Amino acid sequence: MPGLCFPRKEPLIETNHLTPILITGGASLTALLLLRTNKPKTESSPVPSFNDENLTERFISAIPELTQELNLELATATFNETFTKQSDLTTCWGLIDLGTSTVQVQVPVTYRYHLYLRERWQLELKQRCLVVHAPVITPSRPPAIHTDRLTTMAVRGWARGSTGGLLAELQQSLTPTLNQFAGDARHLELVRPQCRASVAEFVRLWLEREGQAARITQITVQFADETQKQLKP
Repeated sequence: MPGLCFPRKEPLIETNHLTPILITGGASLTALLLLRTNKPKTESSPVPSFNDENLTERFISAIPELTQELNLELATATFNETFTKQSDLTTCWGLIDLGTSTVQVQVPVTYRYHLYLRERWQLELKQRCLVVHAPVITPSRPPAIHTDRLTTMAVRGWARGSTGGLLAELQQSLTPTLNQFAGDARHLELVRPQCRASVAEFVRLWLEREGQAARITQITVQFADETQKQLKP
């Protein structure tokens, strides 16, 4: 029958260049303040030297004294995320193209990453190098969408109606899509160096509190989801 309209597939196209606006660290301020204000053990109360047998146990047992938080915040990263959705429509069995409507949303999004302090840790002493096997990096969901800086763009096909419905569909999809982005490999790899630095700083401040910092010249951090090849010097 003439006049029938056939919508084509309407793909959701995510365009993500993954150029961060800002990546910042660090271990949670509460924990770091406690670490700095808690005085290290004095010489009148000597502590036993670290060894592989007691090192991990001493660190884990000290965590409740260092912070009451369950999570240690490692990094935040802000990206400009861009999302585009298109809708094509034809009539007369596909012979007449009614045009393509396109909508686009661009918005800054801040992702936060942490680790669970109560998950498994292992510390190894290799001469004066301390190797820290830390829990996996975990994204904090949902990420923060800076709606005050959200911008939209809409282009209507030559024989199409309003793009309002198409834009509403795209905006409704933002939160679930960004939740997925928070944990994808591309975002994680960009924040991993900062997360590693934050854990190293947290452990270094614990060493200072224990009066053992002078014995360690290097701290190497490996997360639970990493292999040896992924470690960077």
